[in-house]
Amino acid sequence: MYLCSLILIPLVGVAIVSSVKTWFKEISLSIAIFNLIISLIIFIMFNNSDNQFQFVLEQYNVSTYDLYLGIDGISLYFVLLTTIIIPISVLSN
Repeated sequence: MYLCSLILIPLVGVAIVSSVKTWFKEISLSIAIFNLIISLIIFIMFNNSDNQFQFVLEQYNVSTYDLYLGIDGISLYFVLLTTIIIPISVLSN
């Protein structure tokens, strides 16, 4: 659920920003901060004592491919780093 929302929320934000001609920086910053909050929730809920993938989402036969999302100990920090850098880059632009 959480990993799916990390993917879908920016896509919704793109649709909103492309339809609105004003306040696009504020909307994109709010979406990026919302995404950061979700990744912080994932970071807090992550169990470091487990070696397996966590927050697993499996979708089979979606069109012509299978979708398998999961996060492990290394990718957790990459997701967190990405969601921290995006609001900084929106603010600096």
